Amino acid sequence: MKNRFLHTIINLILSFVIAQAQTVKKPFTMKDQIELNVPSNAVISPKGDKVVFTIRKGDTTTSQWITQVYILNLKTKQYYQFTQNGKSCTDPKFSPDEKWITFISSREYLNEKTGEMESKASQLWAAPVNGGEALNWTSLPGGVDEYVWSSDSKKIAILSDRYDEKEEEQKAELMKKKLDVEVYPKKNPDKVLYIFDVERKEIVSSFTLDPGVEQIKFDNQGDKIIYQTDYSGSDNDVQKFDIYAISLMGKKIQLTNTPGPETQPSFSADDKHIAFITQTFPDEENAQNDLNVMEPDGKNVINLTKDFDQGVESYIWKDNITILFTAGDRTNTQLYQINIKSRKIEKLTNGNTTISNLSLSNNSKDLCYEFQNSTTLPEIYVDGKKITDFTNQLNQFDFGTQEVVSYKSSDGKFNIDGILFKPKSFDPSKKYPLILTLHGGPYGRFENIFLQAYGIRDFNDAGYLVFAPNPRGSSGYSDEFSQAALHDLGGGDYKDIMAGVKYIISKGFVDTSKMGVTGGSYGGYLTNWIISQTHLFKAAVSMYGIFSFFTDWSNSVQPHFEKMWFGYNYWEKPINSENLFVSRSPAFYIQNIQTPTLILHGTNDVSTGLANSKEMYQALHERGIPVEFVVYPRAGHGLRNEPNQYLNTIYRSLTWFDKYLK
Repeated sequence: MKNRFLHTIINLILSFVIAQAQTVKKPFTMKDQIELNVPSNAVISPKGDKVVFTIRKGDTTTSQWITQVYILNLKTKQYYQFTQNGKSCTDPKFSPDEKWITFISSREYLNEKTGEMESKASQLWAAPVNGGEALNWTSLPGGVDEYVWSSDSKKIAILSDRYDEKEEEQKAELMKKKLDVEVYPKKNPDKVLYIFDVERKEIVSSFTLDPGVEQIKFDNQGDKIIYQTDYSGSDNDVQKFDIYAISLMGKKIQLTNTPGPETQPSFSADDKHIAFITQTFPDEENAQNDLNVMEPDGKNVINLTKDFDQGVESYIWKDNITILFTAGDRTNTQLYQINIKSRKIEKLTNGNTTISNLSLSNNSKDLCYEFQNSTTLPEIYVDGKKITDFTNQLNQFDFGTQEVVSYKSSDGKFNIDGILFKPKSFDPSKKYPLILTLHGGPYGRFENIFLQAYGIRDFNDAGYLVFAPNPRGSSGYSDEFSQAALHDLGGGDYKDIMAGVKYIISKGFVDTSKMGVTGGSYGGYLTNWIISQTHLFKAAVSMYGIFSFFTDWSNSVQPHFEKMWFGYNYWEKPINSENLFVSRSPAFYIQNIQTPTLILHGTNDVSTGLANSKEMYQALHERGIPVEFVVYPRAGHGLRNEPNQYLNTIYRSLTWFDKYLK
């Protein structure tokens, strides 16, 4: 009896311990984030009964990102993995007759010329919708950049890089002789537009176009293709996009030719109109996007959103006279629709909402999109109803809260938003160290969504408050707001940020002796600028930022960036303290910097070149300021090419802040 009683007590205790263990939640880290199942690129099927989407995960064993295609059954709300190959599979599409799902992948394919298996370039693959072996439909030496189905399912237009076999052989021969050189200016390869016959499973025609072609779309008759081009394919020419049309007989006509870029063209279902995007100001990347329509010959252009003071981000034709579009709405992204005849705009969503990836079934019957906010992962919605439950993956984790805070700019012109991320079990009566986090751009922004690119949750879990402001120049606000940073980088934007820090401090829960600052790209520039202007921050992590605008101009693939933001090239004004290349470069205030600084940069960064960070390291090291410079091989702008490098940047950042703030 005693043994039985003792056995019962032990079982009860064990059950209690197991139950307690099961309720203990784990901290949410960036490693957890990259291992989540998160849908993207969702596309509804023509019949409206399925959705195809992708999930990208980081494999920390191989330090690779792997993207696979998934199918969601809208009746059962169940989804399964459609592609199984170890190579990434991207850009999935249904054929209009819903017989095929096509995608792009660099998995091995048979080279028809050599008879050997290759995986040098991404190709077009197809598999029956109901399952079956994926078939290799192309073996183009230049690979597949993008593709689009014709509405009758008989043709696919494919965009590829021109490949000249003789040129490649000559290059290989020069490399053998150690005579290979790089010659500037470099010329990007021409693009080739291929027409693929679906029944014959072969290329039936091709047209050589200029190197800047992208965004190809069929008209609904299937006899014409429209596209945008900046002519060169250079990052320095992103403000030069025009729209063209080419018939399947090869006749090409130019449809737009105005200052500034015209992009994202697409036909209405009756082919009577072409919608496209323009900017409120030419040659300024911080200008808002407007939605326009024109006739198929490029005439009678109408700006539909001229009086709508928000930037259009994406759009889709709903019917012949109605367009659905998304637009930035401060820290959210909302859904709208507009009638092209009355130009009446209707807002379809509100509140803490971020909408993306619009798609429609045949006859515009069912609208599919992705939704996310501050407490959810991206979820797939159809006709306004949530179809998926990816957010359930967060149930095992414990994390803090986030909230949007608003405050007045120091000059009183604007209401500035920022997102404050609080550690779990936050107690406003206590004092917390603070990390100021700055976004890229300048025409970027922090959205009030759960998933964030920086290691904010890792910082929260370590006990830090994180403040992420959207200063003037950020997207998602009025055109006046974004234009206010023009010719003033490091001026009003800096003051907006510091006003936000002051506002957070006024709440009483910040330990002002333990504050750090970090950011990447433009956020890296602001980090460098801030520590050269104030000693308020006791530690900094500068990621792939700008140190000298002379250096950045000389090393970037987009030297036009400085002219857009400053209004002139550096030699066009006297090189003195009034020249913005001098007065707004942290390099010329190096004597003011006292902050211990960690600098992170990638060797293959062609946007804000590695030389920026190397110069900053040299100067701080020479002055005896605590500094560490970490260079990531193979890494490009953003330091996210490889998952393990990405995680390492967060680990190093947190270690640096702990060292100097704790």
